[in-house]
Amino acid sequence: MSKARPIRDATSAGDGSILDGLIVQTEELDGPAYCWRFQLWRDTDQNDTISYHLPAMSIEDPALTKLATAWIETCSREHKECLVLDPAYRPTRLINIVDADHVRLIISNKEPSAPYVAFSHCWGKVQNIKLLDGNINQFQAGLLLEQLPNTYQEAIRLCLGLGFYYIWIDSLCIIQDSAEDWEREAKHMKLVYEHSIFNLCSATASDSSGRSFIRRRPNLLVPERVVFKGTTFQLIYDNHFYEDITFCTLRSRAWVYQEWYLSKRSLILGSRQLWWHCRKQLACEIRPNGAPMCPRGLWWKEAKGMKEDKAMPANSNNLCTTWYQRVREYARTTLTRESDRLIAFSGVVQSFGQSHGFSIADDYLAGLWRAHLPAALCWTPSSPQRRSATYMAPSWSWASLDGNFIFKADDDLLQKRCYASFKPAGLSIGDSIEIQGYVFELKVVYDPHETSQYNLSVVLDPSLRGQLFWDEQFEGETVISHLEGPTIQQLARARYDQTTRKTMALKYADGHFYYLLILDRGHELRFRFIGLVLYQPLSQPRLRYRIGYWVWEGLPRGISVNQLSSQCSREAVVIL
Repeated sequence: MSKARPIRDATSAGDGSILDGLIVQTEELDGPAYCWRFQLWRDTDQNDTISYHLPAMSIEDPALTKLATAWIETCSREHKECLVLDPAYRPTRLINIVDADHVRLIISNKEPSAPYVAFSHCWGKVQNIKLLDGNINQFQAGLLLEQLPNTYQEAIRLCLGLGFYYIWIDSLCIIQDSAEDWEREAKHMKLVYEHSIFNLCSATASDSSGRSFIRRRPNLLVPERVVFKGTTFQLIYDNHFYEDITFCTLRSRAWVYQEWYLSKRSLILGSRQLWWHCRKQLACEIRPNGAPMCPRGLWWKEAKGMKEDKAMPANSNNLCTTWYQRVREYARTTLTRESDRLIAFSGVVQSFGQSHGFSIADDYLAGLWRAHLPAALCWTPSSPQRRSATYMAPSWSWASLDGNFIFKADDDLLQKRCYASFKPAGLSIGDSIEIQGYVFELKVVYDPHETSQYNLSVVLDPSLRGQLFWDEQFEGETVISHLEGPTIQQLARARYDQTTRKTMALKYADGHFYYLLILDRGHELRFRFIGLVLYQPLSQPRLRYRIGYWVWEGLPRGISVNQLSSQCSREAVVIL
């Protein structure tokens, strides 16, 4: 038995198009409670949500093809923000859709130019047919459509119905057993998606054997009309967007994050309905003319952030926040090979840099921008992690760890007093950076209050306290790690992909520990120091590794900030 009750009433948004909505909650007497959220949209266009009656039953329904064609044509004709900059661009290889039953691999520069679709999908653990050195000739001779997995077949049939005869599919257009070809094509990924006529996304399937529209109930998609204070509104289930797009299986893939971001237009096969997302519009089958773009239009507000970055000066107050919002979103995604963490983000980096006047060669440093340094070093993982045994990125970069993180140096913090300075030359040697700053010596001490029973203490003044966030933990134990081999003299010629990582518990580390002061977020009577915890192995003089992040708070024994700074040395620290 259950009953539903409204727990928030609708209130006017003030712009005439959308109300706040309402939430309905069921109270189960013998089971879990459920909650549904609805939006109320002013019914200004009686034909909008019923332009072709009920949503289509399958992706091959002519009504669905007609709707998608209308979206593409309207965007191509009216949205300047979505124009393809170079219609003549072609990826190295494409799949040519010969007819409803046959496809073939082509070398693009040997065929006439034509628009192409870029496909995004989840590989999963299923062993798919893929392009290899040994089957290129077979692929060029032709394949039966039925030889391809379900998601590929869906994509190809939809493209054919829309009148597009070329599609780019990563597993069929990149030689999968050639590291050289993969590396070359990965560098061109930005161009592949930027110049596609649109990006077709199989959002629901967790692998290539899956199908779209698996939870499709058309009669439940069409909104009900309700009257509120004499005005007719459409009652829209609010979670359509979040379930179909925001939290879809596809968006958990790291490579797809940049594919979606770079594509000016996306046609999305959701679990419930078809969606259109371009830089100017978000639409779906129940709202074919577009979701409201007003401030209360939450769907559009979130969707817009998935694609567009408005250009702003490099020193803009919210530029840093914008970038690290992208980074945090990306860090939540997953990769089959963690070594791809930076390259799978490179397209976003290039696009962001071009939009905001940054030079990739001079200003981008392993996930960070020079304009944000050294404050951008102030990040911490949001959950216990360990660095990979193989080298992925320098320890000072968020990309050295696999998982989400918290960026402490927000735009407000960047305006605070900075005690450290980044070497103007940027990367000094290898992947190391050189930071000038106040350095405090630390020592390992027994601490019964810590889970691992060991902690760090400031040699100069043990009363300095605060929150110490370790980069790495394993089974409740604080661990630290560093690369074995490179000395500061060897950095320029070091091959980090061939080095090994040494990991040890904090209590067994025999090197030296330091605190590098980065920022002060306080004032003379009450300070808040923010800085990095560094480790120097005995075998690597002058070379240090980031192992944590420490926030000091309070006033130790009446010492002022200036007095404290004067009691330690200011050094040039090389961090790898």
